[in-house]
Amino acid sequence: MTSRQHYDALVIGTPCVDLIFGGMPNWPVPGQEMYVKQFALGVGGIFNTAATLSRLGLRVALLTELGNDFFSKFIFDELAKASISRDLVTVCDRPMFSLSVSLSHDGERGFVSYSNTGDGIVTHLAAQYGDHSAATEKVLPDFRAALDSCSCDALFCYASPEITPVANMMAERGVTIFYDTGWDADELSDPLMRSAIARGQYLLPNLLEATYMTGTETAEAAARALAMWLPTAVVKMGARGVVACRGDRLIRCPAYPIKEVVDTTGAGDAFNGGFIYGILKGYALDDALRCGTICGSLSTTALTGTAAVPTADELERLRAIFPTII
Repeated sequence: MTSRQHYDALVIGTPCVDLIFGGMPNWPVPGQEMYVKQFALGVGGIFNTAATLSRLGLRVALLTELGNDFFSKFIFDELAKASISRDLVTVCDRPMFSLSVSLSHDGERGFVSYSNTGDGIVTHLAAQYGDHSAATEKVLPDFRAALDSCSCDALFCYASPEITPVANMMAERGVTIFYDTGWDADELSDPLMRSAIARGQYLLPNLLEATYMTGTETAEAAARALAMWLPTAVVKMGARGVVACRGDRLIRCPAYPIKEVVDTTGAGDAFNGGFIYGILKGYALDDALRCGTICGSLSTTALTGTAAVPTADELERLRAIFPTII
């Protein structure tokens, strides 16, 4: 009998291609053309977290769907370059991709995005794990068989009510579940979102998402509210660092100091990777937060979310001199 492949972390989600323009003197003016001196083409979205974990020396697999188009082939090749296992990637015989143009100026960013991925990998998983008509209305790859073919120590994905069946299965296997949240007002306010999040151990939203979900006004209040949903909540605040809450304990961790912000695209994703690395290494929450903020801060020093993330040796060196957390 063939043994199951084991991964330190399994990442589930849909990556996107990022076209990033940096060094803009101002925001684009209607009717005028602007040339910039900085440009990068990379894979973003959930890829950033997977690539950060891999860069830190963990064995990582991505469960996703790709198409037969140029952008999908680019993503597939970049997975190999980042040493992310492609064993759980399903390639469909049709164009299927997500694309974002990112404009960075004065520490802020704007996006124009497009996606033709349809229902997405999470919806397809839900169809196969639950009693959903989508499972019978269309022929889908056997994602359930893919999940059954491997084991992992950690699962990372974006929280949604639809991921609950998969989270239940992973929880039964003893897998540690890490969630981030995307900005979707309808999904964040879904009454089923809280029960979905409760299946995990760690929640890693940004400030806007956290306050919206909880109806609070500050990161501290949001972290305390979310920590009533699951064991540990971490609220990301960009340049202000993060606030975490576990039980009655509130922890603040500043951003790692850097000289210049080049591009903030994917910084939160890189934080996720560093934080998950710290938890899987067995570090205390304080040190895991250090790992996350170092990765997130360094990622802003170059275009794309992963070009400047550290190796494990670099991270450990910086962690040793990181300021004391309060």
